[in-house]
Amino acid sequence: MFAVGIETSCDETCSAIVRDKIVVSSATVSSLKYHKKYGGIIPEIATRNHLKFIDKVFSLSLQEAGITSKQIGVIGVTHRPGLVGALVVGLNFAKALSVALGKPFLGINHLYAHLFAPFLDLKLKRIPFPFVGLVVSGGHTELFLVKDFDSIQTLGKTRDDACGEVFDKVARVFGLGYPGGVYIDKIFSLKDKDSFEFKCPRIGFDFSFSGIKTALIYKKMSLEKNRPLDKKTRVRILSSFQESVVTALVQSTIEAAKKSKVQHIVCGGGVTANSRLRQVFKEKCTQEKIGLFLPPRQYATDNAAMVAGLTFYLYNNKKKVSPLSLQAKGN
Repeated sequence: MFAVGIETSCDETCSAIVRDKIVVSSATVSSLKYHKKYGGIIPEIATRNHLKFIDKVFSLSLQEAGITSKQIGVIGVTHRPGLVGALVVGLNFAKALSVALGKPFLGINHLYAHLFAPFLDLKLKRIPFPFVGLVVSGGHTELFLVKDFDSIQTLGKTRDDACGEVFDKVARVFGLGYPGGVYIDKIFSLKDKDSFEFKCPRIGFDFSFSGIKTALIYKKMSLEKNRPLDKKTRVRILSSFQESVVTALVQSTIEAAKKSKVQHIVCGGGVTANSRLRQVFKEKCTQEKIGLFLPPRQYATDNAAMVAGLTFYLYNNKKKVSPLSLQAKGN
């Protein structure tokens, strides 16, 4: 059975097709270049680009898969959370497909789809339930206890800025590009990771990243009183910042797994492409004898393959469907 996934929660217009959990096509058009000069996503620009390209990426995914629309078995689409205008474009397109083709329709939670992304790694035979799931991206930082994809409990979330959002804001202060996490990851220096002491407060399993952002900005201002920061000092500050954030994410996730008495951790979201985060997670989980499942890098950021994969799983295994009255729900 072929499952279609539609993803338009932010700036990526995506369509993918999965057959028996194998990705047979994945097409994406990004509007990122239009947002770069603003240092963040402009919802109106994102929505207009979804309207412009949604039918094209769907057609491209069919062409790449080598099938016709009549061969589709089920249609899945992200309906929450995200930019509400952007979500509406994808949701209405998927509903129209469902009516036109007479195929079942399923609304997908974007965060849960990120947790499904590691399941798309063909090198893995299976990922056992239950597991603790971490979704960490530009818009979200949340911990879940996942007993199955229709049984998910929230353990913790950020109380202020999302992790990726703070990377973007810090990068902007230092005159780096957008998205900021990519640039900070590139200049990270392992030997400089403890040059400055920064902390990310944790309240239970909740995160807080606003404080470290403010502390870093004030540290930069104090060091710049006499002269501009040289390249070496900039690298030392940003490396210390990234190490503190990575430490907070890994420690909280492992502690949540221990308290929940589960032996496996699954991660998803754009920040999981961060090289240092992946390295520390692997080291600490090996030490603690906890199974770790990370998404392939091509499925870490927003994509429709994870939506199609979760759609296939929920429809094929759980017989889940959604009514056409389903509404988009933003952040």
